[in-house]
Amino acid sequence: MQATDITGTYTYRSFLDRPEPVDDFNNLRFAQLELRLTATAAGQVSGLLVFPASAGEEPLTMEMVGQADGTPLTITLTGKGVPGTPIEDFHYEYDGVVLRHWPTGVGQRMTLAGTVLRAEDHGSGANLAKAGQTASFLAVKRDT
Repeated sequence: MQATDITGTYTYRSFLDRPEPVDDFNNLRFAQLELRLTATAAGQVSGLLVFPASAGEEPLTMEMVGQADGTPLTITLTGKGVPGTPIEDFHYEYDGVVLRHWPTGVGQRMTLAGTVLRAEDHGSGANLAKAGQTASFLAVKRDT
């Protein structure tokens, strides 16, 4: 697999790493967003992590930069909120791998899986999100 193979749009989901069983899967939800990536043959990766927005509103985004290389293909990304937006103080680090493709698999999609770290505090007061929070993520590649 080449680094350029990860270029595309993904449905990104991250989950809190809670070891106990939960009755409601939403109790594991950390985020559900759209991830857009472009990778060069040299493994440089750039893109956007796009937050949901109401119709007619411009979505908030985090700029993603990083590297993809190795066998299996691994990916490291840094995501930062766009300056001048309500999420400009967001800073997250991502470390993942392209999951194995099963030759006999049915309906399998390219999937990135890994961990995400909130690298810096963001927000304030009651809305303060402290640095150090981690979660697991899956990003499933879309057709378009």
